[in-house]
Amino acid sequence: MLDIDVKKHPIQVRDNIAIMSEETRFYEEMTPRRYLNMFAKLMLLPKSDRLAALNRAADLADLRGFIDRKIAFLSQGQRQRVSLARVLMADAPLIFLDEPFEGIDIIHRRKLREYFKNYVKEGNTIFFTSHNLIEAEYIVDKFAFIHQGKLIAIGTADELKEKYLAPSFMLHVSDPQRAREVLDRELRLLQLKVVEGELLITLQKRADAPKIPKLLIQEGIDLFEMRTTGTMEEVFERTARGEIS
Repeated sequence: MLDIDVKKHPIQVRDNIAIMSEETRFYEEMTPRRYLNMFAKLMLLPKSDRLAALNRAADLADLRGFIDRKIAFLSQGQRQRVSLARVLMADAPLIFLDEPFEGIDIIHRRKLREYFKNYVKEGNTIFFTSHNLIEAEYIVDKFAFIHQGKLIAIGTADELKEKYLAPSFMLHVSDPQRAREVLDRELRLLQLKVVEGELLITLQKRADAPKIPKLLIQEGIDLFEMRTTGTMEEVFERTARGEIS
């Protein structure tokens, strides 16, 4: 872990990680501001840096509406955000987050996604656990699925979709009906239909996917967009059942 021997240097390991667990005990009589300031001191942040670190974490976790209210009177979602702010304030190279977006609105979720992406780009690592796989797809570089206590699949979103999902695509074309006729005639398909002005196509063989743009261009049909369909939730369902596409 971080090239540090966990057995020989456990304190050094703890100095380089931050953890947001599912259940956190608080000092109920403290406000979030006092609580975070206390942890800033425990982290040995210089006094000149504490206020800036606290304010940055409070903004990222959206604490401003209750930062001076006693924790005893906060909801579970608000407490979750205080825990998240504590971890963000640590600025550690290795972070463990357990369902970090509970109780956080859409606007601040987007802000956090961008923060986490940039944080990882800077060379840091985040272990992120979530039951919301659709949302996780916007953040996670690599997935590991656990089912009944066993690791059943690991890989990037593209790798897992490639392995476990049928090759399905949504096509935004200039003439959906003509495109449907052309592709139905030339390819081996499992599904082909027009959905809200776009063409939904499922191939029997993934190797046929590169043929789609060529066939449409040959027929003078403009292809504006071709995107894969299927979610990581579907991938998990198939892996849990032991299915492979």
